Amino acid sequence: MDKETQKLLHATALNINVLLNHVHKFEGLDEKTQEFSESKFKETIKSLATAIDKEVTYLIIACKPPARSSDVESLCPKINAGFFSLVQQTERIPKSAGRTYLHAVRKATCQSLIAAIGLINSFIDDNVEMEQSVVSDMMFMPRSGVFWEHCKALSQVPADNRTAVALEWTTSVGNLVKDAVTELSESLDSAKEATTAHGEDEFSEDSMDEFDSDIPADRIDKGRKIEKQLQAAKHTCDKVALRCIRDCEQLDEERVVWLDGLLEQGKLIARSVDDLAATLFMDDESWNKCAELESEKLRRLLADLVTLAITFVDDSHLAWFELCRKQLGETQKVPAEVVR
Repeated sequence: MDKETQKLLHATALNINVLLNHVHKFEGLDEKTQEFSESKFKETIKSLATAIDKEVTYLIIACKPPARSSDVESLCPKINAGFFSLVQQTERIPKSAGRTYLHAVRKATCQSLIAAIGLINSFIDDNVEMEQSVVSDMMFMPRSGVFWEHCKALSQVPADNRTAVALEWTTSVGNLVKDAVTELSESLDSAKEATTAHGEDEFSEDSMDEFDSDIPADRIDKGRKIEKQLQAAKHTCDKVALRCIRDCEQLDEERVVWLDGLLEQGKLIARSVDDLAATLFMDDESWNKCAELESEKLRRLLADLVTLAITFVDDSHLAWFELCRKQLGETQKVPAEVVR
């Protein structure tokens, strides 16, 4: 490949990098635009992704030996224009569309830009360096990220904030809480089996070496209480996912903010569930005190989630959430902004 073609590719990668740094900082338009429509946006992005995919595929063919400089020269402006339009469309999203929705679209856009730069870099000697903070923030892994996959992801951006929250809830809340409950239950069962085995073979010199449990025997009873609390947390999170997120049919501005709030609170609960379970594995003698503190923290977080859920949950499910809040011992007055 001649030097002029390399310079052109380098300039194209630089332009894409400028777009990447720009859109990565985009937090949504402050003013709500009546023109913005999630469904129309999805169709536009899908069309753009298809067009960009096509041009980049042609570019790859043109760059392979023997490189066709004339083809590269004609394709680079089209690729620049395609990515510019992509970023331009992304930056039409208002904040009122929802924080989770905006994050999902921005992430898909950034990852396609990063993939494109990486692809062009593979054909040139003078690589364009991307800001590490941007690449790290997008959790991009070059070896597993194929450009076409990112174009496909662009065409599959969430339909709206409810869909974005539902997807994020599954991976960042639902699955994590479910796994924590399962792992703790299995650890407690193993500890119980080990304790029984020790009792049956207490006169064997090798018994202590043959059976070893991560959870000490004297913590099993406490562990079962924690297990019940985690199961209650899982059940509550499942109810929120089903009755508040999935069943949210109306997406006005207040409910969009509400859905983002539910997700944020759910993530705090997922972390708290892990922290509580971890106290049973502590070597420190203060494990029991830590367990009590983490248990109370989880109770408060669940109470806050249920209180928030009550704001817009359908009346047919209101009684369950009211009862749940009562059982959690929530005595604080419901904030004014969440009064039904």
